[in-house]
Amino acid sequence: MYDEDDDFDEYEDDGEWRPGECDHCFGGDENGVTATGPLGPVYCACFIGQGAAPEDCVCGPED
Repeated sequence: MYDEDDDFDEYEDDGEWRPGECDHCFGGDENGVTATGPLGPVYCACFIGQGAAPEDCVCGPED
């Protein structure tokens, strides 16, 4: 049940990706595609402008 007094700050570090954060993907192909699934391609968030700014992006090739 929703509680208006609920402090949402406690949910900020739940391990889920949020817009504006680097998604730590392996970079993907030249179009930023990291995988293709039944619903279509999955993109690197930083590459398509939904993740971190270029200077804060840590995506790259897998080691």
